[in-house]
Amino acid sequence: MDKTTHRHRHGRTEYDLYADLERIKAALADASYDVKGRASEILNESKEHVKQTSSDLQEGVANYVAEKPFKSIGLAILSGIVIGFILRK
Repeated sequence: MDKTTHRHRHGRTEYDLYADLERIKAALADASYDVKGRASEILNESKEHVKQTSSDLQEGVANYVAEKPFKSIGLAILSGIVIGFILRK
């Protein structure tokens, strides 16, 4: 039997492609809104963590300088010499 002459007939179904497309668009819009909101939350949490860490470091440096002023000055001078040497090359 020739395959081109043998066809199965299915019942005709109506698809509303435009309605499906609108539902897909709405779903994508909701998903992108959720992703944007979550990304914003993560960024805000990260900024808060950076602020806290920098505050802790600043406090630690201030305490170290107050406790050991001469050693701090020596480290600053040594750091300046090293940075100057690196930049000169």
